[in-house]
Order: sequence, then structure tokens, then C-alpha cells
Amino acid sequence: MEVLKIYSLNLNNKLTMKKLLLILLCFPMIGFGQFSVGNDQTICLGDSSLVVTTLSGPITSGCSGSTDSLTCPNAGGNGFAGNMFNLINTSSSAITITGFSQGGTNTTSAVAMEVWMYAGDYLPVLTDTTSWTMVGSATVNLISGFASGHIPVTGVIIPAGATYGFRVGSTGASIAYTNGTGTSGVTPWQSNSVLTITEGHGGAYPFYNNNTPRCWNGTIHYGGGSSWFDVNSGQFIGSGDSLVYAPSQTTDVCAVLDCNGITYSDTMTITVINTNISTTGFSLCNGVVVLTAPTGFSSYNWNGPSNSNVLTVNTPGTYYVSCITSNGVTCQSDPITIYQGNIPITLSTPDSVFICQGDTVVIDGPLGYITYNWSTGEITSSISTTLTGNYSLSVIDGNGCTGTSNTTSVSISPQSIIATTTGFSLCNGPVTLNAGSGFSSYQWYNNGVIMGSGINQTFNPIIAGNYTVEVTYPTGCTATSNTLPIYSTNFNFFINAIGDDSLCLPNGQVLLDAGNYSTYNWSTGAITQQISVNTLGSYSANVVDGNGCTGLSFPFIVSNIVNTSIISGPTNPTQFHTVTYSVNSSAGSTYNWTVSGGSIESGQGTNSIDVIWNNSGTSSLSVIETDVNGCVGQAVSLSVNIIINSVEDININSKKLTKIIDVLGRVSKEKSNVPFFYIFDDGTVEKRIKQ
Repeated sequence: MEVLKIYSLNLNNKLTMKKLLLILLCFPMIGFGQFSVGNDQTICLGDSSLVVTTLSGPITSGCSGSTDSLTCPNAGGNGFAGNMFNLINTSSSAITITGFSQGGTNTTSAVAMEVWMYAGDYLPVLTDTTSWTMVGSATVNLISGFASGHIPVTGVIIPAGATYGFRVGSTGASIAYTNGTGTSGVTPWQSNSVLTITEGHGGAYPFYNNNTPRCWNGTIHYGGGSSWFDVNSGQFIGSGDSLVYAPSQTTDVCAVLDCNGITYSDTMTITVINTNISTTGFSLCNGVVVLTAPTGFSSYNWNGPSNSNVLTVNTPGTYYVSCITSNGVTCQSDPITIYQGNIPITLSTPDSVFICQGDTVVIDGPLGYITYNWSTGEITSSISTTLTGNYSLSVIDGNGCTGTSNTTSVSISPQSIIATTTGFSLCNGPVTLNAGSGFSSYQWYNNGVIMGSGINQTFNPIIAGNYTVEVTYPTGCTATSNTLPIYSTNFNFFINAIGDDSLCLPNGQVLLDAGNYSTYNWSTGAITQQISVNTLGSYSANVVDGNGCTGLSFPFIVSNIVNTSIISGPTNPTQFHTVTYSVNSSAGSTYNWTVSGGSIESGQGTNSIDVIWNNSGTSSLSVIETDVNGCVGQAVSLSVNIIINSVEDININSKKLTKIIDVLGRVSKEKSNVPFFYIFDDGTVEKRIKQ
């Protein structure tokens, strides 16, 4: 018999309104069809409830749905923004995908999720920006251990026997997924009688393709059948004619079915019996510990000396209690271990964790402690990281006793590797490329094109090109090699500098490396792979590779590490006038100026000086910069043509001006429209007024 449930709700928020709509929707329908989800159920916390719909009546023919959800484990273990994978329709008829419920081990609110589809195998279009179609989006709440993040999709019909690619993930938040062990896009991850989901890729938005193989966590919904909702939370929790549900607290479950134009619905209550034990501590280091079971049960059976809901512990060991309701339902609590002294803490991760670049590792400590102190300085019960390092946890329980964990070591597999070759030219036949050992798979490329036969550690190219290899670590991470240019005849190559490629004079050196070849002949006469030079200039090398072919390097220019700018200032100054010259300033540098035909009035040692030109005609100035590390630059010069100031200046061309004074006898600089006295080295004095 269906029972109408009466609810009292506060309508002041959107979630409550959503619940009210679900409640109204879930009123039983009265008509020529009967729809039922069965009687209310009582389960122990942690158990699952199986709820099955039944539909009967003359107008409900053809409405019962087949199994219409494919559930993947919510195991977590790794994470990034999302996943790519293939769905394969293994049935003899088309399947309509209606939604994806994101699962995993992360608990995050208001996560923006998207679902993208490609009508075919996703592997050839990993980064294609035009072939994918967004078929659904939603903002969801993720709950650890549940496929709670439902994203409805539309327009997704997979033909019988067809393979479609999907991208499911967030636009930025981290979602959980599981490391795979097979081949992305090929190896089955989960399957039922009609649908298979493959292992795939995981990574950053929008393509989620950084790491492989990665396995999606959640549930795929398809076909007909009922839609299931948790009325208390307002969450979509499944689809199909049956539901397996393990709520964490007592809740109402509603099933909704559209049949021949009529909407049927029914609700039932799943009562969850919580027998979790609370404790005043986990160690007896400071005295006894008190364990308390929830009240309200008719009887309690401890594996210790108590028949009430309280057990006082003074002996280390593992304790649990069976709680019996008035209806005779028995539920046993999770066991709890009490220690004598230091509390051994077990982290959720193994001692060694290998992740890919960008992956997120979540490390959980046990719940129930007063304080948490991670080796990172964080003070929460759980932390997440994308960095390598050693992670450990210290705790204090309610009894003031301490506990320490094992250490989890997080390592990241490098994203690049060094591939080698026995030669760079095919002038004397094939060469052998080598990616190195220790990887689970190899794929060689020439100019970005897959080499069909290049799936081993070594590869023998028969045509010229730029070769790279993509490898997969045993952990599923991928890496790409350096480019190996292979030529058909003689070849050119680049010289590399080990360290600085510029020279610090006067005592510095630059180390040049020609690469790995059989023989060397440098422009300096050296015959080694590397040479050390202490002179500015151009360097080159001729080599012979392991295949007996000749290579010529491109020139390598060794320049001064101090790069002084050109001198700025007038190139046609007027005689006896003060002018300014400067170069660009570098932090910590000093500047040594030299002036021919004039005098430096101020600024020596800095990047800017004031100069008075005493002579007329052609003169010059130069500067040498010394940087903060004591490296000396090359001299930078500037030629100037000094213009004679007046006819009188011609007559005193052989005299040198010693100083200029004003009418009060004070040494001064020239100013316009002011009388000054000009005193020369031959004792003559001239009064002038500059216009």
C-alpha cells in the first residue's frame, strides 16, 4: 500500500524549494496504472538497500526499462580536472545516454562540470578543437564515495556496435579518478551486457589528456526506466528499474517514471541505524578511555564488560558493540582500537606514491583526533598535493596522547626523457634510435606522424626526418623525448653552451659542447666533445657520427656577458659648454669614462657624466662598464665634432680655459645673458656675456 508522507518545510531557500518540487512530484498517481517502489526499509550504516520498482495496469505496456546504468568504482587514488574515455555499445540496438554522475573520493561544493562527445574513437582527436560537441553541463556537489555529481546530457545516441568518445570533467576544480593498468581507449574499465567504458586519459581542462591510463569514477545513465532522487538532499542518485543505495543517514527516496504520456512516482523511506562509537581518546597514556554508543537501543552487547551504551576501557585492544532495536534489528559498530602508549597512525596512501605532472594526491588521516599537524604545517585531517616530497602526520587525541604516522613519499614521473641515436645521417645506412629501458610502452613519431612499427624501445629509421618518442611509465604517466634530427646525407647541428653562453672578462670561461659523436675537429684545433674558451669570437666544429657521416656545426658566437649600450648625448657640442652623456644603467655596475679634448665635471663612475669641451674640432669619449660580478665590458666610444663658440674663440684657440668666475669672484658655470670672466692658462682674462 502506498503511504502519503506529510512534510513541514521552510521555503526560504532554493534547496528547500527543490525538495518541495520533488515531494509534490512524488505524490502517488491515481489512474489505470500502478507504480510502486515497495515498503520502507531499515539498514545498518554502511550497508546498501536494494529498491525495485513495479509497474502494472493496462496502459503501462512497454514502459518497463531494462538495466540502464553502468556503475564504475568510486575508488579515487589520483585526480585532476577530468577524464577522456570511450563508450562502446556492445548490444544489438542503439543506446541513448541520458547522463553522467561524477563520483570519486573528493568532497567539493558547486563544481562546474561539462560533458563533451565525439562520434567515434577519441584517440585520434585528443586535442581537436572542432570535432567535439558539448552535450551537457551542470554545477554539482561532489561527495566522497558517491556518484553524486549528476550531469544530464541530450542528443547522445550510440548506434549498435559503435564506439563514442567522451570528455567528462570540471572547468577547473579537481575531481578524483583511478590509475589504470591497460591501454587508454582500448582496455575495458567496467562493462555490463550492453555497454563498456574503457580506461582513458586524465588531466587538465579542457581536454583532460595529460596522463594515461586513467579510469573515470562515477555512473553512466542510459535507456528507459525510472529516475531516482534523494528527497532530503535533492540529489539525483540513479536511474533504472532498480536502485542500490547506501545513504549515510535516514532519508526518503523517490522514483519517477514517464510512461505513455503519464508521470508515475512513489517514495519510500530508508532508515539508517547508526551505531558509530564515540571515544574520549585512542590511547591509555593518560588514564582510562570511555567508549560511548548512540542511545535509544533496547540492548547493547559489547565485546567488553558492559551491557549499557558506555564502556570504560583500561586495557588496550579492539572494541565494538552490537546495538539491538526494539524491532529486533541488530547492527554492529565499526571496531575501534585503543592503544597503551603512542598511537600508530595509518594514512590513506601507501609509503610510495608515483604521480604524473599535474596530478593531485589526497592524503587522508584518520578522523576523531583533537589536533592534526602535518609535516607541511597544515592542521586539517586531510591534505592534497601536486608536489614531490615526504609527508607525515602527528596527532593528539582527546586523552592528550600523541600519535605519529608512517611517511608517504610522493614522486613525479618526468614529462621529458633523453632519447639517443647511433648516428644522425643515413649516408652509410640505417641508424638506431633508443628511448631507454624501463617503460611499459613506446610510440615513435617522424615529424609528428605515428610510425606504425615504432612501438619498441629502439627504432631504425629509413628516411630523414625529426624523430621523437612518447613513452608510458609503469605508473601510467607519459613522457616525450627530445627531437632527434636524422638527415639523408651530411648534416648540420648546433653547438650548446654548458652554463653561461657569454664570457665574463677578464678571467671567465665558456664551456662549449658539440654533442655526442665519434670524432671532433674544432675551429680551435681541439678534438674533444667539449672545449673551454676565454676569448670572444665565433667557434665551430666538424664531426663524424657513429654511422661514419660528416656533420658541420652552425657557428657559435661567444659574446661579452656585459652588454653596454651605445652612448647617448650631443655629437656636435659647442666649445666651453657643459653637456651630458650617458649609457643605460645596470644595477650594481660601475662605469669608467675617458674624455679626449674635454673635462669631466661630474658623474665619473656612474652611467651619466657632465662634460665641458675645451677644444674645438674632432674629439671623442668612451666608457668601460664593470658589472656587479666584476665582469668587464668592452669599451664603447663616441666621436664628437666640437663647434667653436665665437670669432674670439679662434684667437685663443691655443689657450686653455682654466675656470669661469662671476662678478663676485665665485667659480661658476656658463649662463645666458649673465656677465662672466673667463680665465686662461696664459694669465689672460676675458669678460663675456653669452647670448
